[in-house]
Amino acid sequence: MAQVKIITDSTAEISPELADSLGITVLPLTIQLGSKSYREGIDLNAKEFFAKIERTNATPLLVPPSVQQFEQTLDELMKQTNEIVMIFNSSKLSRTFANAHRAAMPLMGRAKIRVIDSQLISTGLGMIVTNAARAARDGADVEDVVRLTRGLIPRTYIAAFADTLDYLERSGRIRKAQAILGTFLNIKPLLILEEGEIVVLEKVRTRAKAVEKLVEFIIEFTHIEKMDVLHSTTPEDVALLIEQVNLQLPNLDMKVEMYGPSLGAFLGPGALGVVVYEGM
Repeated sequence: MAQVKIITDSTAEISPELADSLGITVLPLTIQLGSKSYREGIDLNAKEFFAKIERTNATPLLVPPSVQQFEQTLDELMKQTNEIVMIFNSSKLSRTFANAHRAAMPLMGRAKIRVIDSQLISTGLGMIVTNAARAARDGADVEDVVRLTRGLIPRTYIAAFADTLDYLERSGRIRKAQAILGTFLNIKPLLILEEGEIVVLEKVRTRAKAVEKLVEFIIEFTHIEKMDVLHSTTPEDVALLIEQVNLQLPNLDMKVEMYGPSLGAFLGPGALGVVVYEGM
């Protein structure tokens, strides 16, 4: 039996080396900045993205892989296997899932293809995808991989605070009037990803208070396997967060990463976030 193949998108922030070693196919989203377009993870990395938006103040637009791109990818993989699992960023944040599903529908009679909306983004999606790929490598079939994936999704949580409301307003997450008032009051919104949608959980007025709220969010969990800390250019906030979490959870496995262009299109620069992976 041929190995199950895994397809995901670039918002998962999986390195090319890891994707290659696990046999994961990663389709890039396009980041449009003004008149220029960049393939995430290929033409544009996180550092370059933040440098460009600081210089130009352009509104980042996310363009998902087209239906045709998905069709071509599926055609190629179906030469190797008839079992494919596709796992993508939240359908409420981009049309990646919708385009993939449209491409897969006519092929489902010829192959076992499953298309999953992770309701996640960034390294939260990446964790789900890499676990699915490892299971496939170890011999799991399509249904086993799907069960594993669906079991991991509700145990993965994302929270962040944004330094500015501009990008949330530009991406349609909040109304313009809210952004104007929030900017006037210097509000730092604490956000969570709830059923795939970005939701404002709380509003504070200082970065220190926002870090404190993130710590409160983290320590509410009774059994955390590991946690990612996501930032753009805020090492002081990262150090403060880690210090406060270590006081409460001294043995927690934490990994620090810069969040990518896709998440940056919603949060903008200066944000701080966490991805919490809850154990059984």
